[in-house]
Amino acid sequence: MRRLAARFFELFLFGAAPLLLMGACLGDATAAGPHHSDFWTFWSAGRDVLHGRSPYPTLDSLPHAASRMFAPFVYPPVSAFAMVPLALLPYGVAKAIYLLLSVAAIAFALRLLGVRDWRCFGVVFACAPAYAAVGLGAVGPFLLLGVALAWRYRDHALAAGLAVAAVISAKLFLWPLWFWLVRTRRYRAAAFAAGLGVGAVLASWAAIGFAGFREYPTLLGRLTELVGPHGYSVYAFERSLGVGSVAAERSLYVLAFAALALVAVFVRDERRAFVAVIAVSLFATPILWPHYLVLLVVPIALVTTRLSPLWVAPVLLWVDAPAWSKGTVWTGSLLVLVAAIAAAAMWRRPALLPRLRVKPLTGV
Repeated sequence: MRRLAARFFELFLFGAAPLLLMGACLGDATAAGPHHSDFWTFWSAGRDVLHGRSPYPTLDSLPHAASRMFAPFVYPPVSAFAMVPLALLPYGVAKAIYLLLSVAAIAFALRLLGVRDWRCFGVVFACAPAYAAVGLGAVGPFLLLGVALAWRYRDHALAAGLAVAAVISAKLFLWPLWFWLVRTRRYRAAAFAAGLGVGAVLASWAAIGFAGFREYPTLLGRLTELVGPHGYSVYAFERSLGVGSVAAERSLYVLAFAALALVAVFVRDERRAFVAVIAVSLFATPILWPHYLVLLVVPIALVTTRLSPLWVAPVLLWVDAPAWSKGTVWTGSLLVLVAAIAAAAMWRRPALLPRLRVKPLTGV
């Protein structure tokens, strides 16, 4: 009887409860108005390029202060063109398809990472980052899929280069993944990633007459000033302590390059290096929202593909999961948890080392 009760509890905790939670997430996201969804930004950008318009806001149109509803399109134009197939559809239909694809992307990423334990799937779909990423219609699930593809096909130069180019073209903060290709001597993959990424960005910008091209760095800087202090990044934490915008942003560059230099010198295998560059990406971005942390699935899966306390750790992010930090020093609590998960994933010995085929590294 006890065994039956334990089995029933396990099925509920890791199966029924996450399904109910994700079902509620999809229901709320479908019912939410367009301005409560990141997908509205992407869909609108797809409509813009479909009709030959620039998807970017002008600098003069930006507000003096940002609200939670402020979500302009500030991604490289590749993302806008990727949305064209969905932009051909009515918004409601396109959104429903996108949300289902987001769920499928997370599940497929777990499979690519070698996860077969159904309980791990349940834990991931029950954690705050996955809930937020799907519910907001964010790009996070597809970034997770791209990162998983880069790892799975790391020994295939074109596939790895294409995956890294895709995720960096979608979200620039993942640029340290290119460094990982170089660090692990995957020079052909790094060349493919650079060529394909730069080529796709320039081609997509050329298709809209390079609208917003010259102003793009300024646009990113202005966006950082407006919404960066309300996120959960190191930049937001520094701003909450009274550090100026320019000084806080520059410190991130120092942090990123110093961290990558340490990886180059001290990290001795490709798995740990991969975990490290994901952590650097999250800590060095000036804008960090909780749904970005769905990427923590990758470091955890590279340690163990079966349920363990490390898999449960991201569920703790529900403790501090609002999408808008309001610039308080409590942003540091989320960063500490992220650092703890990344450190555990880096230094623990993988449970399935032979299956991961991790290569030791020497030199740079």
